[in-house]
Amino acid sequence: MYITYMKLPIDYICSNLCLGEQDYHGDCCHIEDRDYILGFIYDKEEFIKRLEKLRGEKLNEEDIFYTYEEGSKLFPDRPSWQLPFAYPALKVDLDHPSKPCIFYDNENRQCSIHSIRPGMCRNFYCKFLMDNI
Repeated sequence: MYITYMKLPIDYICSNLCLGEQDYHGDCCHIEDRDYILGFIYDKEEFIKRLEKLRGEKLNEEDIFYTYEEGSKLFPDRPSWQLPFAYPALKVDLDHPSKPCIFYDNENRQCSIHSIRPGMCRNFYCKFLMDNI
């Protein structure tokens, strides 16, 4: 029942009015200039299995996640990236100015793996969204 009635408003808010800013989208999927990391991925093995099934191919962990050793060197001035317990973390598109998760589709303003996304993403609590639906 909740999904039926709430899916359209949630999709609209997340993809067009994220944090109340018109045409802004996917704040939780972009690290931008913040001290924000897309980790700890606590269901890494299960997520990889779901992703391999979705894509129909064997995948390498190194293509999906940052380790502490790798991530801490990428963003040495961001404290959350210096915490070993924040890893593994989802990789981001370092070539994009807002540094989105590698699974975020900026053109369509949505997660390309939404149905199988890791638990961290499924359980993310967006206070703005919850306060506005």
